Amino acid sequence: MADRRSLLKWILTAIAALALVVLIAVFIQFRRQQNEIVVPLPDAATRSLMRLVRLHQTATKEGQVQWELDADAAELETGSGRMILTSPVVVFHTDGGETVHLTAAEGVLDTRTNDMEASGNVQLRDDRYTLKTEALIYLHEARRLRSDVPVYIHGAVFDLRADTMEYDLDANQAQFVGHVEGHLYEDLAIR
Repeated sequence: MADRRSLLKWILTAIAALALVVLIAVFIQFRRQQNEIVVPLPDAATRSLMRLVRLHQTATKEGQVQWELDADAAELETGSGRMILTSPVVVFHTDGGETVHLTAAEGVLDTRTNDMEASGNVQLRDDRYTLKTEALIYLHEARRLRSDVPVYIHGAVFDLRADTMEYDLDANQAQFVGHVEGHLYEDLAIR
């Protein structure tokens, strides 16, 4: 019986020692694999130099504010100078001291030229009018806003639809082209 107990102790000790050796080997192998693991970067991270949250940027020319930009988030693309914007809000300042407000779901700012593109539920509004479209381009040097897709504009006394539109911020004039249709309403407040 003593031999059985001694044999059982020896077997249990051997099993415990073997289990300990296996556990140490597994731990060492796990540490080696952990050091060798290369986690692939998400697609956005490979094209982005940096990601910003709650961006605010202002463009000025000769001391005058041209536009102010706020966005929920922005990613600066590597090498292109393009900044991809989430929920951009842009306030354009005219020479006459008026402001034009742009909102969109997405946008792109070319940081080299200050040109912008806005897309997805784009709205452009001032004191008198609201324009809606799906895509809009801002050409900074020319100070023009352009939409090459259909636009809908409405104010207190009219509404208008057109295939394309170009708006000169400095002259405060818009040109509508292609299938232009509209309605004029009597403004009872003018009487």
